[in-house]
Amino acid sequence: MKITLKPEVFKKIHPKLKVYFIYATGVDNKSLAKKANHLLAEVQEVVLLSFNKDTAKSHLLISPWNVAKQEFGKKAKHYHTSIELLLQKALRRQKLETKDTITALLRYLALKHIVPFGADDPVKIKGDIIFEVKKEELQYRDARKLLGKKLDYWKNAKTALNKDSWCALVHVEFLPPVSTQKQKEIVDETVGLLQAFCGAETKVAVLDKNKNS
Repeated sequence: MKITLKPEVFKKIHPKLKVYFIYATGVDNKSLAKKANHLLAEVQEVVLLSFNKDTAKSHLLISPWNVAKQEFGKKAKHYHTSIELLLQKALRRQKLETKDTITALLRYLALKHIVPFGADDPVKIKGDIIFEVKKEELQYRDARKLLGKKLDYWKNAKTALNKDSWCALVHVEFLPPVSTQKQKEIVDETVGLLQAFCGAETKVAVLDKNKNS
């Protein structure tokens, strides 16, 4: 599988955008789901103590995505990344727990670090993956179908993880002011949790303006 971020992505979003991909195989995605959901519930309580509706939008790590969203003009609608959507759900005290371990872990990490995470089941992906700007929005797709819209957050349920998924392609996106060192710390933590909770074997790749494929 080849993954490509087209050059216009960096022009529209930010020239220093970095996307880390974690390919996990040999996954047990259900045995420790309850334990992963416990972590998620704990971080939701932290969010409720630390944020409100207004501060969530103006947070240091949310506002750069707001600026990126403005590049898309009036066609960019309500939510610009998965993390804002997740924060709003957390603040409304909605239950965030999931039936599969990885999704619970990624929601935990997203709320802990205030960065957008995504994941797909590679078994359900056909051909290569391309991130591109189309119809005035950032999309990613495989050879057959749209997989997600990354600013107005939407995810194709056909490639979503479930408790029976035995592999996963995780991606986490970073904009300044998140430093390279902090990016690596978050990715290392993600890898560690995937290994500890799911017994996963992992490989990591990072794409940016200089290495976009």
